[in-house]
Amino acid sequence: MTTSSSATTTLSKSSSSKQRVSYFYQPDVGHFYYGPSHPMKPHRIKMAHHLILTYGLYRQMECYRSHPATPDEMSAFHSEDYIQFLGKVTPDNLRGYGNQMQKFNVGEYTDCPVFDGLYEFTQLYTGASLDG
Repeated sequence: MTTSSSATTTLSKSSSSKQRVSYFYQPDVGHFYYGPSHPMKPHRIKMAHHLILTYGLYRQMECYRSHPATPDEMSAFHSEDYIQFLGKVTPDNLRGYGNQMQKFNVGEYTDCPVFDGLYEFTQLYTGASLDG
């Protein structure tokens, strides 16, 4: 199984033993920006999706639109205080969350920056993983 943010592909065998690709995509995933110094660039997922459409590769796949994960679904993998933190922290108010940012290893000099739409992106990413 190959996973890339909100786009997920899985191989499944049909009764004739021919492998078929299942492709999960959420169109809104390409609208988020981690910042200039972070290697994750969600717009690349959107670009890959456009290539899949342009070259007609979707005709060879089972295509699905993934759902945004609910807080309950995310709580199956993370603590409720972490999920609540993600829902409240923004680039404009992150200074007020210093202790929680350190506790959850979130911030500018970590692998998990705070960016506009962080919680929504997390919902899309998690939903795609669950659907896949």
